[in-house]
Parts: sequence; C-alpha cells; structure tokens
Amino acid sequence: MATISYASNQICLWCSQPLIHLQQTKICEKHIICDKCTIKNRTCQSSCPCCWYDNGTNYISTYNLCPVCCNSLKSNGNPPVCHQNHKHCPQCSPSGCYLCNFLALRSWINSTFENLPNDLQPIVMVCHNLEKMFEDVQQSNVNNSNALYNRQDSSNMDSDDNLMTTENSNLSKSNSQNTTNNNCVICMDNMDTTSVTLPSCNHSFHRDCIEQWFQSSGKQSCPTCGHLYGISKGPQPSHGQMTIKYITTPLPGFTTENYGPNEAPTIEIIYTIPSGIQGPLNPFPGQPYQGTVRRAYLPNNQEGKQVLALLQRAFNDQHVFTIGKSSTTGQDNVVTWNDIHHKTSISGGPDQFGYPDPTYLLRVRQELADKGYK
Repeated sequence: MATISYASNQICLWCSQPLIHLQQTKICEKHIICDKCTIKNRTCQSSCPCCWYDNGTNYISTYNLCPVCCNSLKSNGNPPVCHQNHKHCPQCSPSGCYLCNFLALRSWINSTFENLPNDLQPIVMVCHNLEKMFEDVQQSNVNNSNALYNRQDSSNMDSDDNLMTTENSNLSKSNSQNTTNNNCVICMDNMDTTSVTLPSCNHSFHRDCIEQWFQSSGKQSCPTCGHLYGISKGPQPSHGQMTIKYITTPLPGFTTENYGPNEAPTIEIIYTIPSGIQGPLNPFPGQPYQGTVRRAYLPNNQEGKQVLALLQRAFNDQHVFTIGKSSTTGQDNVVTWNDIHHKTSISGGPDQFGYPDPTYLLRVRQELADKGYK
C-alpha cells in the first residue's frame, strides 16, 4: 500500500510549508498540518487530507476497488496501475488516478468544495466517497466490538464499577472547571482582568493579544473559530498604484476564449510602489524604504478575472505588499510580496514563476481567502 512519506513536525505534512505559531493544527492522531490545509464543508469525520489519502489507499486496496469509479475490479486479468500501484478499471485509466491527483493538489488553503474549479471537484469528490466508506467500515467494526463486549461482560459487573463511575464523575467535573478557566489561545497564559470577549462568537482573549492579532494578520478574524469581523489596512505603502493592461501573448496551459472589446488573452498587472518612509505597521517606522515596480500575469478567463477582482480588493486594503528583506537580493527595507504569490513571468513554469502551472489560480485564491478575500 502506498503511503505519504511524512517529514518532521516543523512543516505541514500536507503542503510542506513551515508551521507558524497558531497555524499548527493537530486534527487527527497521526498528522500535524497547518490550518490552511484542512478540508472544509465535507460530511466526513476527518478533515485531514493526509488521512483522506492514506485511508482511501487502504480502502481500495482492501476491497480491490478502482479509485476513479469506486467499483470492484475484476479478479481476472492484470488491471492497469499508476506509479503508486493503485489499480484501475481499464476504462478509467485514461482519467488518471484520482488518489494521485488528490495528492498532487497539496494545498487549498481554506477553500470549500464548492469553490474548487470544476476540473478538480471530481478528484475531491471521489476521495470524499472513499473516506466516507472507510469511516463507515471503521464505525461498523466499533459497533460490532461494543455489542460483543456488552454481551460478554454484562453479567460480570460488580461493586468496583460504582467506584469507577464516581472517579470518572469527579474527573469530568475537574475538566469542566479547567475549561471554564481557559487560557488565552494566542499567548497560552491564564486569563486575567485584561481579557475581552468578541461579540459574535463569544471567544475570549487578552486585550493586547487580540489587538496585536488583528493588526498583524490584517484579517480581523477570531483565532479560535475564524469568524470574520473585518479587514484591517495592511503594511503596504498607501500611495502605490495598480494598473491593468491586456497583452496578446497567450499564457501556456490556457485555451483561447472570446474576449471583449480592447481585450486580449492575457491580463498584465503593473504594480508601482514609490520609495518613501516606513509607517507604523512596517519593521522600522520613520526609516526610508526602497520602492518597486512589479509585473504579474493572469489568464483573461472567468477564473482569472475573479482573481484579478480579489487582488484589486487586497491591493486597496494594502495587503499585496509589505516592507522587509528581499529573498532574491538580500537587501533590507525594500518592498516585497506579502504572502500572495504572483506569476511574474509568462512562461517557464513554477520554477521561473511562470506558466504553465495548473493549480496556481486555485492556490492564489486560497491565499487571498486566508486574508479574508473571497
């Protein structure tokens, strides 16, 4: 059975990005992933993508199923296999292994199933069905084991069970009291007289902690449940410009579509941020910073236009850029990207920050959603 090769707990086991403070989320017994990679709005008990892959692989192997149509494979003959040795129906093989395609997605960052592109929805739906069937079998096994245990032990109960019940009752009461005296989940220290409660979700934090959280994240969301209260202005200098042009050079990986008047296959974004003085949200307020001119490219299709609209909102709220150290030149106090990835080249693939890159639009939408732009 093929399984994921997991790294240390210093990175997310699904998207392989470094874990940063509260992004580390343990959502199952085996895996630690960042909060961006949890699967949203599904009916399965597990929201861990690592479990979905491992359990789906386990299920098709145990019951000899095709991971595309989920039907039983014929016992005779040699069905085609993918590079992870998942067996397929001959007629399903051209579609590609859905488990392997699911593994290749790697990151969706708070995207719901309904927001996935149409070509990715069947992949996630098949893996959802496999995970659901796996959980149903597991639950059936638990129910059968409990029924057997109750039949065997119901006549052997004695007075020690009363003591056990009392001890468990006291333990529950103690746990309930500890829950009442919650720590602040941002700093993990005990609550004190400075704690405040957010109005809609009723989760409490130290006042300084939640104010710094709102300011640093830009997205004014509850760290516990994610309820969005608003979007703060970000660290991007306020006097920049975002200009939109259309160019005739098509982007690799996209088909030609019908365009409106004065449009072309590719959207070119030109960001112009002049040099200036750092503000209160920047590393060294009052000190100068060096500006920049950046170009980025999107396909002129429906999804590309959606991403463009989200980027315009993020730019207006000053979240596309920040001021820091350039990862390419090493120069400090310069305008840099602020965790929203852009394609700065037309071609060359991901290694050259260009196209083709089949999952880029999905990833950048997820990054924008993480800042509150959906």
